[in-house]
Amino acid sequence: MTSAPSKPGAARHPLVLATLMTGAAGYVDAVGYAQAGGLYLSFMSGNTTRLGTALAALNLHVLLGTAMVICAFVIGAVAGTLVVEAPVRRPMLAVLGVEIALLCGALALVAAGSLMPPLFLISIAMGMQNSAHQVVLGADVGKSFVTGALFSFGQSLVAAAKGRVRPMECAIYGLSWLTFIAGVALGALTVTAFGLFFALLILVGVLGVAMMGIWSGRV
Repeated sequence: MTSAPSKPGAARHPLVLATLMTGAAGYVDAVGYAQAGGLYLSFMSGNTTRLGTALAALNLHVLLGTAMVICAFVIGAVAGTLVVEAPVRRPMLAVLGVEIALLCGALALVAAGSLMPPLFLISIAMGMQNSAHQVVLGADVGKSFVTGALFSFGQSLVAAAKGRVRPMECAIYGLSWLTFIAGVALGALTVTAFGLFFALLILVGVLGVAMMGIWSGRV
């Protein structure tokens, strides 16, 4: 059983969509880490730590690149929130549509031989994606906040032991963490074996399938 969609056109099966989004975030982080010298494109906690260490070492190159990725993510979060809160009939479709457009732009830049600019577009897309998180049986999932997912998992274990929430909520948070790990592993394998362009092409295809699933009412 999952929570009912809060708006017309929202996901019919929010756990499926949340799992897909979490896996995509892990996938993107692995791709970004491999292509951008250890930068993450959706996991901003890691980037913030890197920003601080670069500041301490006065490494202006790393400092600038990390700050730009973080700013790109925030821009995406702002844009995604505006879309989700707008009076549109299908906000989830709108978010995914803009995200796919950004990723297609990144693909075009990669095909043209560019490296860093497409990564900024991907980070904007990930910021947008986080705004489309899902609530399933009280568990807020679908974000790339891995630390938050683990904390919520521990917190929900206590709540379940005291009978305040159903054990399934604990399982959902645990699934979110495991899905992120699976996405990272898949992203690392794909970008290593086939390169950035093909890795992004797969991501666009998966999100496109999700978009069609929401449109048809199957997801």
